[in-house]
Formats: sequence, C-alpha cells, structure tokens
Amino acid sequence: MRIHCFINPDSLLENIVTLSPEESHHLARVLRVDVGQELTLFDGEGTRAEGVITRVDKKGVEAKITARETIAPPAVEITLIQAVCKPDRFELILQKATELGVRSIQPVVTQNASLPAGKIEKMIERGEAIIRNAAQQCGTAWMPQFLPLKRLTEVSFESSVTLVGSLHPNAKPFREAFQTLEKSGMKTAALLIGPEGDFTEEEVNAAVAAGAIPVTFGTQILRTETAAIFGLSVLTYELF
Repeated sequence: MRIHCFINPDSLLENIVTLSPEESHHLARVLRVDVGQELTLFDGEGTRAEGVITRVDKKGVEAKITARETIAPPAVEITLIQAVCKPDRFELILQKATELGVRSIQPVVTQNASLPAGKIEKMIERGEAIIRNAAQQCGTAWMPQFLPLKRLTEVSFESSVTLVGSLHPNAKPFREAFQTLEKSGMKTAALLIGPEGDFTEEEVNAAVAAGAIPVTFGTQILRTETAAIFGLSVLTYELF
C-alpha cells in the first residue's frame, strides 16, 4: 500500500521533514509504520515528493526526501458551487469532488437548505479535513480550495462557463449545452448544484440571468450528491 501524506508547502522545501502531530499519530498508531517505510508527500499546491521514514518516536514521524516533482495544474479549473445539505451527503460530495479533480468548492446557503445554522457551521468546519483525507486517498497533487460559506445571492459567476442543474424550461441536456460552447481556450468552469429541496424558481432564474446555463440530468430526479458527482464527471469528460 502506497502511503500519501499532506504536508505544509514550506516544510516540503526541506530535505528532512517532520510530519504534523495528526499525520504522525496516524502513521505510527494506525498504520504502524517503521523506519525505512517509503511514502509520498504532497502540499496540495502541485508539489509531490518521495520520501523514506527515518524516525518514529513519541516526538513524531520524520522522513527524508529522496525526490521531488512539480505537477501542472488541471488545464481547466473547475469550481463546484454546492448548496449545503445533510452532513453525510455533503461529506460525500466533498470527497468525490476532490477525487474528480475540482480546483475549488464553494459551499452556499440556499432557501431550501433545511439545516440549523449550528449544524451548517460544524459541517463547514469539518470540510477541510474531509478534503485533505480524500486527497490523500486518491493521491492528487492539487487539493481543492474550500472557500468560505456564502449565501447563493452573494456568489458571482466569474468562470468562463457556469452550468446550473435545474428544471428550468430552457434547460438543455449536457451534450447539447456543450455543443454551443467554445471549449478551446477555456480556462475555468463552474457547476451549481442545489440542496435536497432543489433551488427555488427565483434562485434558478437569478442564476440564469447572471449568465448560468441551465442543464438537465435526464428524466429521473437525482439526489443532490448524485447530481454533483454526475455533473462533475460529465464536465471532466468534456474538458479533459
């Protein structure tokens, strides 16, 4: 099993690195690594390094860097604008979005986000850790940026193209929507996904008026986590 560990970008510049207390505890107590174990370190900003563990004790886990490489970022940076939803579904979305290579995740509060404010705050606090763990599992060199929580009305659609999953009367299938887009030279794209109760008609209309393109996910109604995964998969297929 290849071990991937996140490390602070500044620390990854050194030849000998000491892993964080959390990473050290996981390696020593859960994975029970020993001196000589090889591992991969990444900073979430495109640098990946190969290393070998040189020390495991109560002070932490230390590793020697044996090789470094710089990984280019994705040719098109994808942003997922995701309405907050039930914690288990939201965490799944963060995990899968990370695996699918999005560059940023913007959580938003919508009118149908039926969660107490305290639960939303706690869920957002866990977001960074969920993303980091997912990045370690899939071995990505670029970790998504988890943006501060906003209301949907506060989000500006600045990407080259923004797609919104909806039942808007002008919504098109993904394939048809992409046939009308000039993909060559596209640098950014965004996908807007609603909560369990979907967007309100006013929210969808406002997004479309701001430049978003409404798209359908087929004839069946999808759960919010399924819609996010499906939509990101299609974007990844079309743009990479």
